Amino acid sequence: MDDYKWICRLALVLVKGVGPATSRSLISHLGSEEAIFADGGKALLSVPNLSPKLRNELTNPSYLERARHELDFARRNGVQLLFYTDKEYPYRLAECKDAPLLIFYKGNCPLNASKLLGVVGTRRMTDAGRINCEQILSDLATRHSDLVVVSGLAYGVDVCAHRAALAHGLRTVGVMGTGMSHIYPAEHRQVATQMKEQGGLLTEYYSDMQIDRNNFVARNRIIAGLSDAVLVVESAEKGGALLTAEFANSYSRDVFALPGRVTDVYSVGCNNLIRDNKAALVTSADDIERQMNWDVEPAESPSPELSLLPEMTMPDLSEEERNVMQLIRKKEKIQINDIALELNLPIAKLSGLLFKMEFSNLIHQLPGGLYAVGR
Repeated sequence: MDDYKWICRLALVLVKGVGPATSRSLISHLGSEEAIFADGGKALLSVPNLSPKLRNELTNPSYLERARHELDFARRNGVQLLFYTDKEYPYRLAECKDAPLLIFYKGNCPLNASKLLGVVGTRRMTDAGRINCEQILSDLATRHSDLVVVSGLAYGVDVCAHRAALAHGLRTVGVMGTGMSHIYPAEHRQVATQMKEQGGLLTEYYSDMQIDRNNFVARNRIIAGLSDAVLVVESAEKGGALLTAEFANSYSRDVFALPGRVTDVYSVGCNNLIRDNKAALVTSADDIERQMNWDVEPAESPSPELSLLPEMTMPDLSEEERNVMQLIRKKEKIQINDIALELNLPIAKLSGLLFKMEFSNLIHQLPGGLYAVGR
């Protein structure tokens, strides 16, 4: 891809008053990112309901200049740019309506790995919280070496989760509220360096973005959006971990919480999530495995009638449905996101195919969003 396309993409992220939804709408209407900035923004005159103020903002040349500097920074520092239309952009995150248009990533862990677990909690974690966090991740690591742990590189539960993942051979991704030039807090630079070798660092912010409290709130949605499920280890009555849980619930992700004594300040948030049916109560890795259907079980045998049916004579199945059926047979159990990735099908279209096949008793859904053949 030529540099100018990336410069336009980067510039679009910068424009004041233009969020992800407006950016997508502009690209859809004009056909490309370059068209937005071409000829001094003349094409913008054809965009309905675009205010003169926003049109003037989009034609400000300073955005393109700053974007050139950012592209140069990314190239010099090995930072990968992922646009929402790119194949490498995390597909779980892409499903979220408020997902960033573009993210900056440095690491060696695929963001479309098969299992991603967000682990969050208070910055003032207790010894009990640390022990529980380390034990759960240790147990998960022994049975799920493909698991990726996602957190926010903050004090307390976040950095405990990152360190536990690294110690037990798991990959871990840190979602930052700053740009790539600023590791915050500074005390976590060493663990951040390790993570780039055994996971990665991710942010939606330009490299020179300084510390801003609002950015740390916003990054919680990315932790939730990247993950299959979110585990809240400890939380007071209010805090960023509860915001992450709210985001996860709004994205239809599984949420888990470790319960605590009613007198413990940093268990109140978890207990409330459980009480309000916003999180499932878990006390061990086994609980998470069971609810996500990650535990190793004897494979279910395919329906005898269906397994004997010749491939080309499957009743009333389109070519896409046959491809889905073949993949589910091959994998025995597979998540919808993995089906979409393997067959390069949009989630919206795949959901319709799966519903039709499930209604015909060709497949059935298991806990954790998994599909298997037969009833």
